[in-house]
Amino acid sequence: MPTLAIARQGALQARPVDLPRLPPCVVPRPALVQRLLASESRLRLLCAPAGAGKSVLLGQCARMTPATIEPFWLDLGGRALSAAQLCKRLAAALQQPLAADEHSEAALLELLHQRSGRLWIFIDDYPRAEDGELDACLDRLFAAAPAQVTWWVACRRTPGWNLPRLLLQGDLLELQGEDLALDGEALDELLATLQLPLPDDLRQALLQFSEGWLAAIRLLLLDADEAALRQRLQSGCPLLRDYVQREVLAELDEELLGDLHALALLPRFSASLCEHLLEGRGSDLLHGLLRRQLFLRSLDSSGSWFRLWHPLAQVLRQLPGAPLSASVHVRACQWFAQHGDIREAVEHALQAGQIEVAVNYLQRFSQEQLLQGHSVAQFLQWREELPAWLFASSPRLIVLQAWALIICARFDEAAECSQALAHFLPQPDARRQRKLLAQWQALSGVLARQCGRRDARQHCLEALQALDESGWSQRILCYQALAQQYLAENALAQAQQALDEGLRLARLHGSLIYEALLNTDHCLLLEMQGEAGRAAELAEQSLALLRDRFSHSPVVGRLLLLRASLLARQGLEEAAQLAYRHGLQEAEYCGDAYTISGYLGLLELAESRGDLEEAYQWLQKAERAMQWSHVPEVRYRGVLQLQSGRLLLRQDQVGRAREVFTQTLQQLQQRQQLAPSGFYDLLPRLRLHLAVSDLLLGHRAAAEHALRLLLDECQLSGHRSLACECRIALVECLLHQQQESAAEALLRVAIDEARQLRLLRPLQELQQRQAQWLERVLPGEAGSSLYQRLFEPAPAVDEPASAGTALLSSRELAVLQLIAQGLSNQEIADRLFISLHTVKTHARRINVKLGVQRRTQAVAMAKAQGLMGD
Repeated sequence: MPTLAIARQGALQARPVDLPRLPPCVVPRPALVQRLLASESRLRLLCAPAGAGKSVLLGQCARMTPATIEPFWLDLGGRALSAAQLCKRLAAALQQPLAADEHSEAALLELLHQRSGRLWIFIDDYPRAEDGELDACLDRLFAAAPAQVTWWVACRRTPGWNLPRLLLQGDLLELQGEDLALDGEALDELLATLQLPLPDDLRQALLQFSEGWLAAIRLLLLDADEAALRQRLQSGCPLLRDYVQREVLAELDEELLGDLHALALLPRFSASLCEHLLEGRGSDLLHGLLRRQLFLRSLDSSGSWFRLWHPLAQVLRQLPGAPLSASVHVRACQWFAQHGDIREAVEHALQAGQIEVAVNYLQRFSQEQLLQGHSVAQFLQWREELPAWLFASSPRLIVLQAWALIICARFDEAAECSQALAHFLPQPDARRQRKLLAQWQALSGVLARQCGRRDARQHCLEALQALDESGWSQRILCYQALAQQYLAENALAQAQQALDEGLRLARLHGSLIYEALLNTDHCLLLEMQGEAGRAAELAEQSLALLRDRFSHSPVVGRLLLLRASLLARQGLEEAAQLAYRHGLQEAEYCGDAYTISGYLGLLELAESRGDLEEAYQWLQKAERAMQWSHVPEVRYRGVLQLQSGRLLLRQDQVGRAREVFTQTLQQLQQRQQLAPSGFYDLLPRLRLHLAVSDLLLGHRAAAEHALRLLLDECQLSGHRSLACECRIALVECLLHQQQESAAEALLRVAIDEARQLRLLRPLQELQQRQAQWLERVLPGEAGSSLYQRLFEPAPAVDEPASAGTALLSSRELAVLQLIAQGLSNQEIADRLFISLHTVKTHARRINVKLGVQRRTQAVAMAKAQGLMGD
């Protein structure tokens, strides 16, 4: 078996005499060689464009043929030949030539059946011209040849064999161009062989330009130093251009060559677009290109969208004889506009130099489309490149600019756009007048919210009264701004109501992107309420909905960062690290100001590991990113100062930390400024850390008073997560006052709640300062990690009620809160998306845990124990 031969190197034999010479500086490609040799398939097909390394890989495998297998090599040179000629060539390679009067195919099959032992037949450079008779002959040979014969074929086109049947039978292993492309590791091996060290940026640029195409990489590196390579990547490489002309384009007719020139101008194309672009021959063209393996890169799993490989497209654009690019872009613009893809229609109009057409299409751009892909960055790039008067020519364009700038947190520029609407007043009639004023109110309300101003609520409420049905998207954004305002004011119930209204409107209009946008704040609300599990579920559901429709979106980036935050709060630091980086990459790609959440999340993970140097680096990166993006300080300064103070606390610089917390809190309070989006509990958190600073400085009474006051406020508002953190801080306060028994009792209550809330981080902070005492009183086996002792194993659901276990689960508390609002069981089931039976089960457990008989008693008992607000 091949797998055994691979394992035992002594079982391999080399036959250099029978095989073509390998070129110098061969890339080893052990993973591909191993995959091919270990396969049990009877046909191993390397089907890839010119210069992909097929022949070399085939030769490497042939040289590793096990001693128990007899190899035969046949190089067809890509030239045309008949089926009979192929059979005679195969027989000659087997050293058993056919007689002139023998029927070639039948005679060859008889020869194969007469041979004993296993055979590997290598056919290199299968004929490139399409030949149905030749393909059918070889297809029959595959089916009729004995099982001990294995075929290895390298070709530049997809042969007309029954590949699906072979694949279903397990008789086919196929490697295509993307499989043979060099990855970073293979490129490093090649550079090491060539003794050509490259800086990381140049290495990455080479890999990105070439897309791993081996021929392009070798030609770009030929007799090149670092400076020469940079110039070739920027201006083109004559050797690569000559290779493409000789090896790829020379065999093409003029019509196909012209079509390739047109496709090289497009970042992506489909069969329908090609039909429109090439006047009815697009489907045949695309099919032919795929069959010829002419450097097409698939952009989706359904095989609908493609593009040319970058090196080929660049060479084609530099060659003479290309069609006028303007005509290609005009037709592409028409097609995208007809299919509702306004962003690409605008881009092609600009490429064609049709600025007025581009502006006309920009008028059709919707606010919803700004949340798709990197539309915001693209829109603002157009704003920079086109004359300013064009974007100020209509209220529609001014409003779109303002919303795009708000997403990027460029609030000053957004405010200027909002003020520019005054130039279009008065409108010709009362209806348009009301509509324009309502748009201004909506913009003003959202801007005020983003800047932390308290007048945001009034603007949004007035806009909601004035906006008609056509302004449904702006109504949704006003509801989101209201919810954010309530979250920043710690009015969680009102925030829930505003989100519900926005969600209803988004679903009414079938807008998945707006539904997911609202869910980002809903997740934060659930996290504050202690519903981390539901928040994680909601984030995953929203991501799943968007993943099917949008490959990129600022909303996707925000949800990914939320998921990372939920992982981090549980102490799952490795998973959170990956999630933060993924979310940060998405937010940066889409130009979203929520990148700050990614930087600060990575900062907190570094702090948790004790790597304060890395934590400070993330703090600096966050500030630099905000400044480079022209984000006003109101969006990020207070949050950065909170993190700066936390790091000072970690370094035992308590006095300096207290100054930072005090100064930041006073600035926000004096300006009557609310917390920025995504950090709604900034003010109470500053108060919490200020109290901890007082405690560490010895001001124990003041610290305890501040903590108890904050705890009461959190309980009244339903902010269970911060309430749990306050309890854990109070534990430390009691310890400093030598009240160990009281501290231990309170810790057990806090541990039960932290376990329910999946909240590990505040216990990690307590462990940093009270490690020995916490080790002694924590449940679980001594020496185990904090995560294991808190979450493994989880407590039983139906334990008897006690000081610790009387606390309700997060879902039970949610049910009880709705009971307190007077909702029926069915209404609660509808609100929480659970069954009626589940609601009744929760209600029964609530009564048992609180030791009561009726719903009203349960509500009163829970309020008395501080488990829910009034």
